[in-house]
Amino acid sequence: MATWESLRREARQLENKIDAKLVSFSRLGARHHDDQQTGSKAGSCEAVAMEISQLLQQLTTVNDKMADVVGPDASAAILHTRQRHCDILHDYRQEFMKTKANVHAFQEREDLIGSVRQDINAHKTAAGSMNRRTDIYMKEHDHLRHSEKAADDALGSAMAAKESLSSQRRLLNSISGHVTGLGNRFPALNSLMQRINFRKRRDSIILGSVIAVCIIVLFLYSRW
Repeated sequence: MATWESLRREARQLENKIDAKLVSFSRLGARHHDDQQTGSKAGSCEAVAMEISQLLQQLTTVNDKMADVVGPDASAAILHTRQRHCDILHDYRQEFMKTKANVHAFQEREDLIGSVRQDINAHKTAAGSMNRRTDIYMKEHDHLRHSEKAADDALGSAMAAKESLSSQRRLLNSISGHVTGLGNRFPALNSLMQRINFRKRRDSIILGSVIAVCIIVLFLYSRW
């Protein structure tokens, strides 16, 4: 059977271990509050909490044995020492429960903050994707607007060239009519008439080529 002294030594050893574990547990709780990697810290806190619970249970058992050893005729010093060990056990239990509650509150707070951060990041990602799509649409709109403006400019140039060539054609037709009349009167002008007719055909070819180029340019701008 264990003696009073052996039980007292065992109780003091357990109390020293519990005191050290409570200090470590409190520090882990504070680090868990400041650390971003909550997963590993939560595992460490749970392991230390399990060790403290086992030590408190062992100290409770030793205190019960001390109560059995102390007889009714025990001295006041022994009774005071036994009561002191009981008070220490009670204080350790209170401190352990308080620290454990704080760590649990820290864990819930970190989980809530982590959830809010995930929601914010998801919202930022969605907003960024929407902004990128909007930028793409705006660039496409600007590109189409510039293409339409270039097509309008090309069409205006083609119409101006057509009007100029038409005016030249009317002028040449008028001149050709007068020259034909003169050619009927003066046979020497036949060679001049042939050259004029050749120039008319050449102008017609140029006019057709300009119109064809304008149509091709408009087609390319509409496809681009």
